[in-house]
This record gives sequence, structure tokens and C-alpha cells, in this order.
Amino acid sequence: MHLLPFAASVFALLILPGPTNAILAMASQGLTAGRAIMLLGTVVAAYLIIVVPASGLAGPFLHRHPLAAQGVKLASATWVFYLALRLWGAGSSPTEIVTVRQLAITTLLNPKALIIGLTMMPSVGDVSATAATATLAFVVLFVSSIWLSTGRIVLGNEKQMPLLARRCGSATLLLFSAVLTLSAF
Repeated sequence: MHLLPFAASVFALLILPGPTNAILAMASQGLTAGRAIMLLGTVVAAYLIIVVPASGLAGPFLHRHPLAAQGVKLASATWVFYLALRLWGAGSSPTEIVTVRQLAITTLLNPKALIIGLTMMPSVGDVSATAATATLAFVVLFVSSIWLSTGRIVLGNEKQMPLLARRCGSATLLLFSAVLTLSAF
């Protein structure tokens, strides 16, 4: 696979709604330039932490140990469920709703990272590992910026997240948690 088809396929996967994207959209409330850089850097780093080792090491292990793959999905579902419950009852301060730590853990547990690492990363014979990793980082940054912008447009510039937006975000995360749980079985 060459870089352009790789970038397009990663974009197509990452642009779909998911836990990381939902968290990014909610984190856009009261967003400053410094916080945006921190959030974007967190997502890129978390994806790279999972994708790079998964593309070279985890694939054979997870194929031989399907229970480990199920465990990853269930851990992801549990974390997203926890975030949904927390969001439902959280205050309205954006930093209280979404922390960088929560975003990092959500992204580290995001099944999309494993999908990219196990099935989409180009082989070393097709392109250099550095070029593939740089392309991945760029696409993650681009998609994450789109989700932050979308959240900003939907939620506006208010300093507090409206109750309806929090409850819709919580319901969305609950749905993702259910889907992840079902996919584990």
C-alpha cells in the first residue's frame, strides 16, 4: 500500500464518530490555543503509542490469543462507559468534563488504533516506516482538528456546556460502549 491510499483509508476510519472524536468535540467547549495544542498532541501521541507496536508486534500475538483481543475491547467499553456516566453527572466546566488524561486513555483504548496497526499500516517493503508514521500522525492531527472544530461549531463559544449537550454526549458514549461490548462477543 502506498502512502496516499493509506492516508485515505486512515482518514475514512478516523473521521467516523467514535469515543475519541466524541471526547474531542466535547473538549472544544471553552477551548484555548494552548489547550487545543495539548489535546491534539495527546491524540497523536496516543495513536502512535498503539499503532506503531501493533503494526510490528501485537498482530501475531492477538491473532494467536483471541481472548486478549476481547479483553482490549472490553477494557475500552468499560472506560467509555465510565466516561459516559461521569459526563452525565459532571459539572459544566469544560476542564471538569474532559481532561487530557481522559482523552489519552480513551484514545489508547480506542479499537481504531488497533485496526490501523494490525490491518492498515503499510509493510516496510512498500514504504518507509518513517513515512508511514509521519503520514499517520498528519492524518490523526487533521481528523482531530476537524472534530475539535465541529464541537466548537455545535457547542459555540459559551464557557459552560449546556445540559442537553452533556446528556447527548453521554448517550453517545453509552452507545459506543454498548457497541464495543457487543463486538467483543
